[in-house]
Amino acid sequence: MTALDILFPLYRIGCIFLPCLIYQCFSLRKKQEQIFISSMLWRYIFLFYLYLVIDVTGVGTLEDIFSYPELIRPEEINLIPFQSGVGLLNILNIIMFAPLGFLLPLIWKQCRKLSSTVLLGFQFSLMIELLQLFNRRATDVDDLMMNTVGALVGFLIWLLYQKLFRKIPQQINAFPKQEPQIYLILSLLGVFFLYHWRFFL
Repeated sequence: MTALDILFPLYRIGCIFLPCLIYQCFSLRKKQEQIFISSMLWRYIFLFYLYLVIDVTGVGTLEDIFSYPELIRPEEINLIPFQSGVGLLNILNIIMFAPLGFLLPLIWKQCRKLSSTVLLGFQFSLMIELLQLFNRRATDVDDLMMNTVGALVGFLIWLLYQKLFRKIPQQINAFPKQEPQIYLILSLLGVFFLYHWRFFL
């Protein structure tokens, strides 16, 4: 294993964590509320999960826009649901977004409604699909639908978890109610603007 093999994932993780950590510093500055370590730990687990999703899906970056002759390629956009049928990839998309549907209500009480969590899952997936317009990844309505279903499945798992264990992290009121949405947006923007894959060629 070379130093590059270590630096590359750390750099990509940093593109996601850095904007979110800066946001946390500004949000918690001059706040008198007690901050629970367990609550912050769950947030970092959430951010690491976002890194895994973004790494697997391969969202487009600002550098991608200037790397290809055509900005958007219509042949790589599928707007017809299940045109190729239902296969393993659809199931994997559900599994990939199930942790999102579980972590959102676990960490944030404002996400403990089915509609709130599913909507966030849809919005996050939509942002990923739109950013994939800028690179060589296909933008597929099937992915959007299955990812949303995955958020729904994750929420149902959280309901079962709550009934069995009734353990939820302590709430931190110093953050605004839009905190989960802000993490989703900042993580994608961080990769879009800060990630320059040509550095590692």
